[in-house]
Amino acid sequence: MNIIRLGGVWLLALIAVLGCAGTGKFGNLKNQSEADSKITWKKLMEDWSDYHIWYRSAAIVFDPKNDEFTLLVAGRWGTVKDQAAWSNLVKQNTTGEGDVDPLYASYSMTPVREIWSPDNQLYGYIMHQVRDGVSVAVVDDATMRLFYHRARFGGP
Repeated sequence: MNIIRLGGVWLLALIAVLGCAGTGKFGNLKNQSEADSKITWKKLMEDWSDYHIWYRSAAIVFDPKNDEFTLLVAGRWGTVKDQAAWSNLVKQNTTGEGDVDPLYASYSMTPVREIWSPDNQLYGYIMHQVRDGVSVAVVDDATMRLFYHRARFGGP
């Protein structure tokens, strides 16, 4: 009887581990090295019209318009639809030297990070606070969804 219970426990543990391991349905966020940096904040600011842009508190996402991939955002995000909105966003969230410093950031910002699918397709770019939680999940062959969780600071 004890052997059957032990076998059942092992089977449940194996199922739980395999279930939590997933099937590779998550993308990656990659930091660019200084030497390999092809996209910078200044380049994104200049070429803003080439991207679908979403922003939320201390995060900004750039999804290239000229590719076959779609990047969705989960939750409440603002969008940039015209030059006036973009100019206002840049003015509020950059320093006089052109560095990123979002109005609502509590910590320093990451450099521009690349958003990659599990099969190594580039979906876009993101900048966010260092301690924020960001992940991307596959929706279908050409779509990924980005999840952003702003880090809590202080309080219970």
